[in-house]
Amino acid sequence: MRNPSLGTGPTLRQSSDTRTSSPPALSKPSLISVGITDYHIMGWKAAQKLIHHWKILRGDNVMIIRGKDRGETGTIKRVIRSQNRVIVEGKNLVKKHIKQGQGHEGGIFTVEAPLHVSNVQIVDPVTGQPCKVGIRYQEDGTKVRVSRGIGASGSIITRPEILKIRTTPRPTIAGPKDTPIELVQEKTYDAKTGKGMPDL
Repeated sequence: MRNPSLGTGPTLRQSSDTRTSSPPALSKPSLISVGITDYHIMGWKAAQKLIHHWKILRGDNVMIIRGKDRGETGTIKRVIRSQNRVIVEGKNLVKKHIKQGQGHEGGIFTVEAPLHVSNVQIVDPVTGQPCKVGIRYQEDGTKVRVSRGIGASGSIITRPEILKIRTTPRPTIAGPKDTPIELVQEKTYDAKTGKGMPDL
């Protein structure tokens, strides 16, 4: 029975729609804002296959063991560590169409395509045959690469001379932001005399 004190106006009825609105979908944060490394950008499966300890260096003499240039030798021109690939100078040549742009001409050029590192092997400096590479420590503690495998001589594979050349030479003249040599050699701490000790 309706209460007469409430009047004869329309009564308030609660909505039967009890559905709640879903929260807005959260957008994924950009990789730049999070600071994800290249390993996360390429995917964790691809990152697991990356070689972390390279035994083939730029300037090494290698032999191609698979592909159209199988059995030919050449020098490593570039190492692409993010792709596990190397570029051998003058090998695995392909035609590349380059569109004309500002500062360069267009046309069809012959360039060296990258090879997967598993398709090349270092040439043994003694036997001249492809071999695997091992690591050995000498008596003085220096780490060197040696040839290993069936038929390998076990000789030391020297580090390429091209790696000893700096791409940017060291400056011989002190610049405006360099610390003077007098301040570098100044002794500011002496435990015996108490020089440089903080005042407690």
